[in-house]
Amino acid sequence: MVYKKQDYMSNITFVIFTYNEEKRLPFVLRNFSQYGRVCLMDDGSTDKTRQLAESAGATYFRRPSGLSANVETQENFNFIKNFLDTEWVYWGFADNIAPKTLLEKLTEISRQEKIKQVMIPLYTYLWGNTNNYALKSYAPFFFHRDFVDFTNNHIHGIGRFIGGKDQILKLPNREEYALKHFSTYNEEKFLRNHMRYAEQEAQEKFRKGQKFGLWRLFKAVLGYTWIFSKQNYKNGKLGVLIILNYVCYRIMSYTRLYELENNITLETIEANYSKKKEETLKEF
Repeated sequence: MVYKKQDYMSNITFVIFTYNEEKRLPFVLRNFSQYGRVCLMDDGSTDKTRQLAESAGATYFRRPSGLSANVETQENFNFIKNFLDTEWVYWGFADNIAPKTLLEKLTEISRQEKIKQVMIPLYTYLWGNTNNYALKSYAPFFFHRDFVDFTNNHIHGIGRFIGGKDQILKLPNREEYALKHFSTYNEEKFLRNHMRYAEQEAQEKFRKGQKFGLWRLFKAVLGYTWIFSKQNYKNGKLGVLIILNYVCYRIMSYTRLYELENNITLETIEANYSKKKEETLKEF
């Protein structure tokens, strides 16, 4: 399919990051395809992600390798901008679905000149429970291509806005404007993924010279407890488990920072243990 800008209602390109998303991708394509060009930035899927995308008229790109896993760099953003023929970018993931009212609002915004970034409400489901949200937050997933800089971007970062405060629009925190985030975790996947995120965060802090401190750890734990308690009290036992898992994620990140500061590795641990064993066995 040849993309023609006039075929669409808006001045938006929907950039969706994917990896083996054949189960979730059909919902995304159905959600966004009438509102702009859908482009996949894929991380090397081995399932039918590419075939599904291209058969639905979406554009498939292989995501360039960045300097760090889970972090989008200015190099990657420049790659994206090379194929953009719209001024506005929706920056999203295959586990997010937008209501029609939100897409119509984004379409309206894409036609004006003042606003250059939009903070979108993000409502998250966890552990398959759709009776209540586990988290309500905001994300800068919609922006003008010339007003975001990804230099020195951090894990889970969406770049740095380089416009003025009066050019940022925060949408009302209501259902009709909220992206629905269907976060697919069980315990095994949560621990695997968040250990990787904790490692990345700790490495970033270490490179920046940030030191481990008990107060920083306690502040992070209390912060996450508060953030996730605001919604998860409605989720009963599952809500308590969700809170504890995210608190554990904070603890893992700061534990890794402590290990990096003090050169604690399996090798150094064994070396220290060997010295103590020698002391214990010196009479044998």
